[in-house]
Amino acid sequence: MKLNFKRIEEPFVFELENEKGAKVLIDASEDIGGKNKSLTPMQLLAGSLAGCMSIDVVLILNKQKINPQHFSIELLTQRKTGQPSPFTGIHLKFKVSSDVPEEKLERAILLSKEKYCSVSLSLHPEITISHEIEY
Repeated sequence: MKLNFKRIEEPFVFELENEKGAKVLIDASEDIGGKNKSLTPMQLLAGSLAGCMSIDVVLILNKQKINPQHFSIELLTQRKTGQPSPFTGIHLKFKVSSDVPEEKLERAILLSKEKYCSVSLSLHPEITISHEIEY
């Protein structure tokens, strides 16, 4: 993987681009001078976990001939106070349509979190990753 990262606006607006030209903006939080033009690095990190797990879960369910009519995740994060302020916990609320059997969804979530999701497996082991399911 090759990525290019560059500042496009002062003080903290950056652009991340992959080899195929897909781009995302990154900005700092307003409390340190960010312009609120994009997500912060910590928001992107939490979102990356949700994205990675979503891909895994949907792939696992699709292999079982289950295709949810609705699938989304609401995230709630906890962070240590002070500097640095890493995540201490990330809670994912999986919101899915009722056409998905709960036991199959629960199994797919655990497989993703513990075995398949590269983002989950890259996070510090002290970060508590929890989840719940809402139909």
